Amino acid sequence: MKIFGVLVIIMLCIAMVIAGAFMLVTSIGERDIFTLVERDERDIRTLAEQGDMYAQTNLGFMYYLGEGVPQDYEQAVYWYRLAAEQGYPRAQGYLGFMYFHGLGTAQNYEQALHWYHLAAEQGEAWVQTNLGFIYYLGEGVPQDFEQAVHWYRLAAAQGYSRAQNNLGYMYEHGLGVPQSYEQAEFWYRLAWD
Repeated sequence: MKIFGVLVIIMLCIAMVIAGAFMLVTSIGERDIFTLVERDERDIRTLAEQGDMYAQTNLGFMYYLGEGVPQDYEQAVYWYRLAAEQGYPRAQGYLGFMYFHGLGTAQNYEQALHWYHLAAEQGEAWVQTNLGFIYYLGEGVPQDFEQAVHWYRLAAAQGYSRAQNNLGYMYEHGLGVPQSYEQAEFWYRLAWD
């Protein structure tokens, strides 16, 4: 069981670093990019320019992926920021992601954490999981397993399987919580069901 947990967390670490875009794609929400891409890019741009935060977020995502427009991380950051400043939590999370990884802007952990916290406090499970992982690693912040558990637990309670798996790992190894194989198994099973 211990080796399985270690392998799972290693796989998740690699997946989160290499495939950050997957988290964005799987969590886009309300008016998703794939519905909007069917429309003309000019229609999305018109809505975005009129201040529609969903269109701004989706246009940013189009630039992030290079979907229907040339890939341009600076433009992605520009559109995410407009939506994020209106309080849209997904855009806040995406903007935090861009700052954290230095995509389209200088890498800036302070800005990344600012935007991540705004989104996480509004219930964005993928952002809560990312915050947990940041605190787990201590990247840009002091390592803090209790904070990692806090954010994993919030996302896990929403049914977010990555957070459930990571919470299982924390219980298995007694990181930020008392070690409990029973709790570890509970969260691992929930993640894989």
